[in-house]
Amino acid sequence: MIDNTASDAVAGVRSRILEKCDYFVNVQVWPLHDILDARGWLENFRDEEVEYAFHLLDFFMYYSERMIDAMLLSSFQNLSQILKPITATSGGLGNQWRLFVDTVLITYVTGEQPNVTDSGYTFARKARQVLEIPEDRILPPQRALAELLRSPRPIVLVDDFVGSGSQCISTWHRQYPAYGGATRSFADIAKVAQANVYYCPVLCTSLGLRNIRRFCPGLIVRPAHLIDRRYNVLSSASMAWPPRLRPLARDVLKQASKRAGIPDTGGKAVDDWQGFRRLGLALAFHNSVPDATLPLFYWERNGWTPLLRKK
Repeated sequence: MIDNTASDAVAGVRSRILEKCDYFVNVQVWPLHDILDARGWLENFRDEEVEYAFHLLDFFMYYSERMIDAMLLSSFQNLSQILKPITATSGGLGNQWRLFVDTVLITYVTGEQPNVTDSGYTFARKARQVLEIPEDRILPPQRALAELLRSPRPIVLVDDFVGSGSQCISTWHRQYPAYGGATRSFADIAKVAQANVYYCPVLCTSLGLRNIRRFCPGLIVRPAHLIDRRYNVLSSASMAWPPRLRPLARDVLKQASKRAGIPDTGGKAVDDWQGFRRLGLALAFHNSVPDATLPLFYWERNGWTPLLRKK
């Protein structure tokens, strides 16, 4: 006998979520349907999986460029509340903030093996556009360190997303050529009392924050938004699921991932079915999808239709 009540409930969830998706497209929070294909993505799932897919889609967070800009500005401006004195005569907080903005250097994190495709290169340009920092004070890490050695001043590292924190840790401890054949790192600079070093990522996982605090002493981290385990759709504490779906949610997602051919590496690979480091996130930016996001959202093999493509 068919349970019409349950069937009607699922249909109601589908209608509500697709209406929300259409609304987000109409108000330009989400991109057009040919870029973010909610209906095509839902067709990937079997009947017994589809209600889970609805709730997973409902939990998915897409950050437009305008949203990212607003959060970057908020994160940067929040530094005014925690500023260390720049000089002994920097005056009140208002004067201190103006001096900070007028002297700060902006740089960015790079991968374990620095590459021109690292997101930091692109994201640093927002410091000029959004924070209105002059271009001559937006520098690659090596040049920023050289400037600090000549004239101690505050420095801010900007970034869009922190997952495990490994890129920040690598950047913090990497030795760069300095004067006289010596090398210096951000970790070395942070030991100098006059050098105040801040990190302002837009989004940061609680795992990443713990790792950075452990391995980067002296770096002051102030993300615009902290992502804890409630945002991990595979966690027992996840906010993604109603109570009745939570017990089987992980198994359902694993089953769908296996059918799509997504690898299971225990979180070691960037395309692991649980997301890199098993962070299990459901989010994307206007120009990229973090490795910590579930591949179910961007997978394109074995006939799987992606919600959006990973750039």
